[in-house]
Amino acid sequence: MDPNKLVDSIEDFPTLPTIYTKLLEVIGNPRSSVTDVSKVIESDQAASLRVLKTVNSSVFGLQSRVDNIAQAIFHIGFNEVKNLVLALSMVNIFGLKQTTSTFNIIDLWRHSIAVGIVSRHLGKIIGVKNVENYFISGIVHDVGKLFYFLTDPEGYAEVIAYANENGVTIYEAEQEVFSFPHNIIGEIVAEKWKIPVTIRNAIKYHHVGFTDGKIDLLVACVHLADIVAQSMSLGNSGDIFIHEPNYDVWDVLKIPPKTFVNMMPKVQEDFDDATSILLVN
Repeated sequence: MDPNKLVDSIEDFPTLPTIYTKLLEVIGNPRSSVTDVSKVIESDQAASLRVLKTVNSSVFGLQSRVDNIAQAIFHIGFNEVKNLVLALSMVNIFGLKQTTSTFNIIDLWRHSIAVGIVSRHLGKIIGVKNVENYFISGIVHDVGKLFYFLTDPEGYAEVIAYANENGVTIYEAEQEVFSFPHNIIGEIVAEKWKIPVTIRNAIKYHHVGFTDGKIDLLVACVHLADIVAQSMSLGNSGDIFIHEPNYDVWDVLKIPPKTFVNMMPKVQEDFDDATSILLVN
C-alpha cells in the first residue's frame, strides 16, 4: 500500500485545532497586524497562558518578562509564537494518557521536547542567525510515531515488542509491522496539516541528517539532537539502544570540542522548564 493511502484510510484522521488553522490564515494575510494575531491566540485562554509561560521560560532566555501575546510576538516573532501554538495543538491531539504495557506516550513527548531544546542549542552554537524553527522541528520530528500510536496502539505495541525481541531499531520494526517507518508517515501527516516544508524535511530526514543528500542545517541539528537526547536519557524514543550519528553530518557542522558536555546543564534546565509547561493536562 502507498503510505499516502495508508494515512487516508484512517477514518478519524487527527486535525489541528481551530486556533492553529485560524492562525495560519491570519499570519498568511499580509494585511494582518500583531493585534490580529494576538486576538486569535488570546481567544483560547489556556493556549495563551501556556505560550506566555513558555516564552518566559529558560528555553528562550529573555531579559525581561513578557506579559501578553503582543509582547511575545515582538520578542520572538510571529513564526515562533505560531510554532508554540502548533506544539500545544499536537499535545492536545495526541494526548498524554495513552499508554500500553511497553510504551508510555509521555516518555515520547519528553524525548521530543528534549530534541527540540538540543536542536535550538546546536543551531545557535553553529552560528545559525534565525533558529525559530529549531525547537518545533525537534518537538514534531517523531509525529509519525505519535500518529501510529494514536491510530493503532496495539500495532505499535507489536512494533516495540518486535524491536526488543529482535534487537533492531524502532525504524526497522515499523517497516516490518506497518511497511512504512514513522518518518515517512510523519511527513505525510505534516503535509496534510500544512506545516512548512522546512519542518517537514526535519521530520522526513532526521534519521540521515541530510535532505536528499544535501546539507540542511536544521535537519542536521535535529539528527544530532535526537541522539543527544537519547544519550542524556531525556524521555524515551522507544529504542533500546542509542543510534550512531551520521559522521558526514558531524564533519559538516564542525561542532566544537566539549560542546555536548558544556551544554548539558543548560539543556537539563530548559528541559525541566519546557516539560513542566507543555506536558500538563
